[in-house]
Amino acid sequence: MPADVFNILAVDDDPAILDIYCSILKPKPPKNNGPGTYPGGEGTTAPFFETVCRSQATEAVEEVRGAAARGESFSAVFLDVNMPPGPSGIWAAGEILKLDPNANIVLVTGFIRSDFERLPPHPGFTDRLLFLQKPFHPQEILQFASALSAKWAAERQVRALNLNLEGLVLRRTEELQRTNERLRREIEGRKRAQQELLESLEQLKHVIGGTVMAMAMTVEKRDPYTSGHQRRVAELSRAIGREMGLSRERLEGLAIASAIHDIGKISLPAEILSKPSRLSPIEMSLIQGHSQTGFDILKNVDFPWPVARIVLQHHERMNGSGYPQGLTGDAILQEARIVGVADVVETMSSHRPYRPSKGVERALEEISEQKGVLYDRAVVEACVALIRQKRFEFAPPVFA
Repeated sequence: MPADVFNILAVDDDPAILDIYCSILKPKPPKNNGPGTYPGGEGTTAPFFETVCRSQATEAVEEVRGAAARGESFSAVFLDVNMPPGPSGIWAAGEILKLDPNANIVLVTGFIRSDFERLPPHPGFTDRLLFLQKPFHPQEILQFASALSAKWAAERQVRALNLNLEGLVLRRTEELQRTNERLRREIEGRKRAQQELLESLEQLKHVIGGTVMAMAMTVEKRDPYTSGHQRRVAELSRAIGREMGLSRERLEGLAIASAIHDIGKISLPAEILSKPSRLSPIEMSLIQGHSQTGFDILKNVDFPWPVARIVLQHHERMNGSGYPQGLTGDAILQEARIVGVADVVETMSSHRPYRPSKGVERALEEISEQKGVLYDRAVVEACVALIRQKRFEFAPPVFA
């Protein structure tokens, strides 16, 4: 394969030395792309050199300036240090490195020690400099030129790789930025959709709450003596649930169910609901059917909570003595156990047509005596703690 061609700049005020440069660094290229005749032996493939020779430092600087303007550069620059009457090679080295920081410069001198002391103390200035002492052997020129050209080519390749890498990093960065922007828009879209869903959910809950209140008021209109009973049971149930650590979601369902736990009474005759005397067994049987009736009314309503089952079970008891299914223990929903206790406490502590109020304290004694038998132990303890520690109090009833 043909060898690379490198540009060399040789600067010396002695024409005889310039002739040496030109004769050494302008070998004839091999014929037919065969092996060249270079020091190193027959068959060695060596670089070709295009050498520019100048006699003054200022001329050397202009050559480098012109090459830079053409997008070219010299792989090695040989500079004689002393070139009267013009500036020195050291001055030229500084100017050349300003124009081409990647230049490899060889300072040629007979007094290396003294010339080294004359170098300007600029950081990095000496990193691109080498010294060749006169008198030199022609073979040294060729060795310097070959080695520095190989170094220059390797550095150029590294710079090209770095440039490609920088381009790749830039492209990947732009891709990541576009991806991040797309993800940001998607996240914002999802946040908006989530916010809309939350707003829809809140609106739905508001509608459900309004519907539930309408249901509760319908029942109370038929039973004015127990006006506010479901509301007060809902308040106590919610307080007990909060005391027991129920989640916000479950508390919402508990509040809804407890507010309409007696909705089944809407099917009962008004005279039974407001009867001022003790109920007969048949009338009591009708009253006990309100749990099942409430379930039948609510079972097809698509609540996000088990409202219908809570209403169905709020008269079940832990030992199986309740109604309508005679469930025991954990077969009864926890929310139903809470409503059951709140219902008993509110009923006993309120006035009824057939009896005066028994008072809150008597109600607490009742549930405490039957704790673990009729009523859930944890629910009773939470209820008693709330009321006796003055952290809950029933609002007064509001009569229609």
